Amino acid sequence: MTDRDSNSDRNREQTTLEFESGDGSSHPGPPRFVTVGESFVNPNGNDMETRDELAPWNPRGDASYSWHVRDAPADSSATPTAAPITEFVPDVPGTYTLALEAPDGTHELTVRAFPEADERAPRPQVSLEATVTDDQIALEATATVTDGSDADLEVEYYVDDRDEATISADGTIPTAEITEPVRVYAVAVGERHSVPDALELVPDESANAGVRLEQPFEAPTWVENALVYEIFTRRFPDQDEPTFQTIADRLDHLESLGVDVLWLTPFLEAESGFGTPMDRGGPHGYNTRDYFSPDSDLGSLEDLEALVEACHDREIRVVFDLVINHTSETHPFYEAAVDSSHPDHERYRDWYRWEDTDEREPDTYFGWDGIPNLDHSNPAVREYLLEVIDFWAPKVDGFRTDVAWGVPLGFWTEVHDRLTSADTDFFLLDETLPSDVDMGGGRFHMHHDDVLHDTLEAIGEWAGAADAAGTTDAGDADAGQTEIKAEAGATDEEDAVADEFTDSAAGIDTASADAILEAVAERDRRGGHPDSLWLQYVENHDTDRYLTQYGRDAQKAAAAATFTLPGVPMVYYGQETGLETRREPMNWGAFDDDLHTYYEQLSDLRRTHSALQTDATLERIEYDTETDAAVAYAREDKNGTRVIVVLHFGEGEATVRFDEAVAETDLVTGSTVTRADTAASEGLSTGVTVDTVAVLEVTDADA
Repeated sequence: MTDRDSNSDRNREQTTLEFESGDGSSHPGPPRFVTVGESFVNPNGNDMETRDELAPWNPRGDASYSWHVRDAPADSSATPTAAPITEFVPDVPGTYTLALEAPDGTHELTVRAFPEADERAPRPQVSLEATVTDDQIALEATATVTDGSDADLEVEYYVDDRDEATISADGTIPTAEITEPVRVYAVAVGERHSVPDALELVPDESANAGVRLEQPFEAPTWVENALVYEIFTRRFPDQDEPTFQTIADRLDHLESLGVDVLWLTPFLEAESGFGTPMDRGGPHGYNTRDYFSPDSDLGSLEDLEALVEACHDREIRVVFDLVINHTSETHPFYEAAVDSSHPDHERYRDWYRWEDTDEREPDTYFGWDGIPNLDHSNPAVREYLLEVIDFWAPKVDGFRTDVAWGVPLGFWTEVHDRLTSADTDFFLLDETLPSDVDMGGGRFHMHHDDVLHDTLEAIGEWAGAADAAGTTDAGDADAGQTEIKAEAGATDEEDAVADEFTDSAAGIDTASADAILEAVAERDRRGGHPDSLWLQYVENHDTDRYLTQYGRDAQKAAAAATFTLPGVPMVYYGQETGLETRREPMNWGAFDDDLHTYYEQLSDLRRTHSALQTDATLERIEYDTETDAAVAYAREDKNGTRVIVVLHFGEGEATVRFDEAVAETDLVTGSTVTRADTAASEGLSTGVTVDTVAVLEVTDADA
């Protein structure tokens, strides 16, 4: 046993909380809602569609599980595969009941299959509430769809298969039946079906009529209006001694910026630790070698916990980048799996997905060399990964999940239930590109807004000014890194990957800055869960620096968009200080002070002005401008406070005219805004001239 193995085992013994999924049984979780032909399958290969399977919860690698159809629509011949974690493809519309035979008994699961539909049509959204009286609980679902066909929507209600309650045709439940917690689901159905919403009915003598209502899919309140700050963990601290302690030494910078959430890219023992050259992606850490030990060069587990505590002292939450789609090829499990002479070969040979089983050629995505995909169809793998999750969850405030689309949806449903049942404040953020709204509704609280990001890049490409050399830093990445999106001199396959990752704005006309409003509207068109939050970012560790690509003015406007549109803004370390390449060391002592001050101003304004926060409405307004690089829109909070936001992505100044009276002071900088003539713009009473951004309070909302 190596010292690293010894440390890992010692760390694993420090898990202090007991977690369980659902009721602790093997029951496979809540009802599932799909479209006919939509598969519960988990294929090999480069398909970026999210994967899914039906699986026992709280799995044991040494247990026996089997599945069969107990009830199905009359014309169905669909059958689950003969595997403990099964694949199943509903073949006709209707309701299926599948039975899981497990060591602790037989468990039934409802699968509702809706008719095939045109995927180009907008998906509806549904929000579930209830009114409780002494006699009954009346479910109240609000269903909407962006094409305005709300009246054509129907709502279906389902009780969790693990619970005992009866829903009548009019959507009521006798209050007397709620002697144990009962979870109810609602699905809106039109041309397509919605992501489900849920309501937990909890017996509580102190509540109205003895029943408390809980919204299990809501995000923790602490993240709703947060500022997220991502650091490339091994590049952020001083490079003379880059450790958890020297990261903690720099927390004053985060505090002054108004950061609420610190996202740490992977800090575990990994193949790509310190010393990894930039042509291999730099020290990114996305190829894990030990799931229970921090990189010893960064420090010990106790050092990490001290960093988290130091963050908490500043009211900064910490999010851990969880990488459980794949491991490093130097992970001990993989080394055993590929070596038939290894003493643990039989134990681990089925822990990975194989492109060629006989040759032990691993399944990977898009030529991502050296990071073999784990086999989530193996109960032993799931059991182990839940142990990893149980170990880290008490030590941090949330997980950002790398390549979440490569892990079956049902596993994330179990993870959400497991963690939020133990701690309702625990936070989950998925990386799914292109984003998939099915990651919401009981799986993740927040999604990467790839549509807005790609729209901002598309605008910057034509509106912004390239750096003097006209170069980018795309060559900093290499196919060996986990999340490569583009690479100079890439192969055809790798170019295809870049296309896959960067086509999220393909359906949006990005020829004008107004496209950012279309990007936000796309969330509703896709049918995102009403409680889902969206992470809005200009750049991250997988992209080139916006400043280098498109220039200073465009970068400032793009950042202002992420701070003033409804969503949660994220800043990637160095974005606010003038870094020019994606993974270079932080430029301590050499900040672009003007840019840094600008980001502090954006953060201060959003934190103190409710009209710019997540729940405030976004409204298109009529405006006039001589350039496609400018856009204007309104935000308004629930108290009627209203602001006009004007953004300009181009060089120099832009004049924008609109028909609302506004104050003289730009809320971003505190300076007096330059007024412009409106004589040539019929019906538009106000004109302003801006460099990159102005946020102006409306003085008469009825004007």
